[in-house]
Amino acid sequence: MEGIFYLWILWGVWVYSTFLMKKGRARFWISFCTLVLVASFPYEFGMGHYRVTVPLVLIVVLALWTIRELPLHKKLYLFISLISTAMCLTGVKLVSIYDPVLVIVDPFILDVSVLIIMGFLFYSDVASRNVRYASVLLGGALGQVFIGMILTTIGFGHTIGEHKYMDAAAVSFLILVGIDGLLFINRLFNAKLQENKGDAHHL
Repeated sequence: MEGIFYLWILWGVWVYSTFLMKKGRARFWISFCTLVLVASFPYEFGMGHYRVTVPLVLIVVLALWTIRELPLHKKLYLFISLISTAMCLTGVKLVSIYDPVLVIVDPFILDVSVLIIMGFLFYSDVASRNVRYASVLLGGALGQVFIGMILTTIGFGHTIGEHKYMDAAAVSFLILVGIDGLLFINRLFNAKLQENKGDAHHL
């Protein structure tokens, strides 16, 4: 079932934020936004000749909200990353449609790989992790727009923000968060190790 990864990951986030996080504004907004994204999953709307899913629009709005305070030069850099990510996803999609023999890896895995690689390619430092998340989500959404425009123009049906893509976006986001979690644990471990070495030198 397309969309199953998207739904399960969001339900997991909702359960964690609702029952395990400390009470506060962050907990409320994470729980609320997650629940809205789950509830809006089946819905889509028409925009001219195109069909767009509601969750994709909501994700774009949330991602834009997170980068609203970036300075202009960082927004320009982000724009470059979005275009690059979107073009990579569009290229992979078109190759998988027109010459699937060349695609030896499942397109879902390719989409996830492209999103993760492009995220770390443009934002590899730890301090930029939130912008990295926004870059991946916005770049993927822009890629869906490019794909939808091209396929609709040549007569193929394509829903912008299709459920298969939402699966790839959710899995990519989860992997990015997991990698950042492992890096955080590694920094804590190294800091503790350095602290123990310092204590040993004083003995």
